[in-house]
Amino acid sequence: MESYYDRTPSMHPDGTRVFQTPLDRKREEQVAKVVEKVWNCRLRHFGSLSPIDWYAVRYDRLVGLLELKCRSHTASQFPTVYLNVRKWLAMLLASNGLGVPPIFIVRFTDGIRWIDVREVNASQVSLAGCGQVRKGASIEDVEPIIEVDVRRMRVLAD
Repeated sequence: MESYYDRTPSMHPDGTRVFQTPLDRKREEQVAKVVEKVWNCRLRHFGSLSPIDWYAVRYDRLVGLLELKCRSHTASQFPTVYLNVRKWLAMLLASNGLGVPPIFIVRFTDGIRWIDVREVNASQVSLAGCGQVRKGASIEDVEPIIEVDVRRMRVLAD
């Protein structure tokens, strides 16, 4: 699996750097298919620069907002997984206004887990990103993140 830190960002037509690669998108699409099957809904993308990546539809009605991540390690390898503060905030605001749940879903190598973003303890905020790990990385890729306790996440069961 390609290292997150070795990825080359692409450019959006407006000049904004986009860190999601075609392989990232393919992996998320695979997770989306599982979620669709288990939760009997259809997942659709928001626009490419939206802080919220996905929304769920059932019977032509909006039923959820989702952030999907794919990690290259087991769920037990690290105690937390990162959720960007900007995504957390956007999901909570949109959830409140639209009346649908905001869901954070992570595919680990040993399964898929999820948590309602309203249940996330946001008091564990720190700064993280490629810029702290890789020389030459953009300062734009360092931002406030919330460390989500993996133990609080539910297993997505088939």
